[in-house]
Amino acid sequence: MAYVRTVPPRDARGEMAEVYRYMAEVAGTPMVAKIVQLFSLRPASMRAMIRGWEISMWAGDEPRPMRELVGAMVSRLNDCHY
Repeated sequence: MAYVRTVPPRDARGEMAEVYRYMAEVAGTPMVAKIVQLFSLRPASMRAMIRGWEISMWAGDEPRPMRELVGAMVSRLNDCHY
């Protein structure tokens, strides 16, 4: 089984801690999914990914359940398990 080293939020320092705080602010919860933690060695990439979520999933006038549904459908069409 493959293993990818990550930095969990409790151990994050500097830029990574700042990105985890940004994630908590955007998501409204301090919980960070393991799939997101995979980006923890590249804080700039994680920040860009979170910003994309913020724009597509949390901002705007369309109800969030509808945006979640569209995102799930696009993932299914692309054969993406996430």
